[in-house]
Amino acid sequence: GSLPASLRPEEALHKLDLLVCQELFLTETAALAHVVLPAASSLEKSGTFTNTEGHVQAVRPSIDPPGESRPDWEIFSALSILLGSPMEYAESKEILKEIRSLLPGYGSLGPTPLPPKIDRATMERYLTDGYQRDLAARYQLVVPKSRPDGTLRLDLVQSLFHSGKFSTRSKGLLQVEDRGRLRINPVDAARFALVDGDRVRLSSTSGEMTTEVTLVERVPQGTAWFPDHFGQAAVRLFDCVIDPITHAPSLRTATVSMMRVA
Repeated sequence: GSLPASLRPEEALHKLDLLVCQELFLTETAALAHVVLPAASSLEKSGTFTNTEGHVQAVRPSIDPPGESRPDWEIFSALSILLGSPMEYAESKEILKEIRSLLPGYGSLGPTPLPPKIDRATMERYLTDGYQRDLAARYQLVVPKSRPDGTLRLDLVQSLFHSGKFSTRSKGLLQVEDRGRLRINPVDAARFALVDGDRVRLSSTSGEMTTEVTLVERVPQGTAWFPDHFGQAAVRLFDCVIDPITHAPSLRTATVSMMRVA
């Protein structure tokens, strides 16, 4: 996977007596599965999505599902019958009807209005209830901790041309950016006696990797950037740390040492 700490879950998945995956493609996880249930994409099924505004959006199939692929609800319905707890539906509309009968407030939801309507009361509350127009006033910059000499802060970042691992399957995008490169500030490059295109070895307390360097002015000094969608090797450098307050995993930053390799 492209996430740090993905190596440990992979080891755990290998130990399972039964792993069932429902996927559109044979992903890395699905390749480890004992059973793969072929699902249909949003272009191959009818149903609804509820967006973050609370609007229900209908989808209709553009093409038929290929091979043995089936919509998610059909797969779960068939499994429920085999497991002795039948959830039988004739079509996806019956599922939406059931959701509306069980979830308070869901019955009042409807399609996205065209043109979109603005809830003035909500907007006024958003703009007056502690809202700061100046972006700098909304956040307090935390002074970074000092790092040992000869090290950098490594961040996993997104690229302008890629949004995730699936985008690396696009031939067009790969022509723009075909592989991961370490981006560092020219000042740091001079400090480490590096030039554009040099290969370096990055090491952390968790692992190491070798990659190519690209000099980028906008990368802050003392920091290095590596695209997360090319991060299969970079995941070895990161550890998964749980934030003590939010309990959210922090897995995109690491302190690394860097040296030039032939």
